[in-house]
Amino acid sequence: MTAFLVGFVVGGAVVGLIAILVGPSRRVRAEPALDDEVETRLLLGLEPEPTEAPVVQIPHPRDYETTHIRQLEELSKAPKKRRGKTR
Repeated sequence: MTAFLVGFVVGGAVVGLIAILVGPSRRVRAEPALDDEVETRLLLGLEPEPTEAPVVQIPHPRDYETTHIRQLEELSKAPKKRRGKTR
């Protein structure tokens, strides 16, 4: 009688395990795959979508005149002086 009861419990456990593994597999396979970054974040326990700080636009203090722009272009083309030790 004890062997029958143990066999019944083990058989029920095996059937339950198979139902857990095989049952939802069709629905899981039908779902679209997660993005690699989202999956990694979920596995690491991080937020799936990181919150980004809002971009603050700072208005420019003034408009440059054409002479200022020309001076800046000349400075960018000028040779740069080396600082520090030379080899």
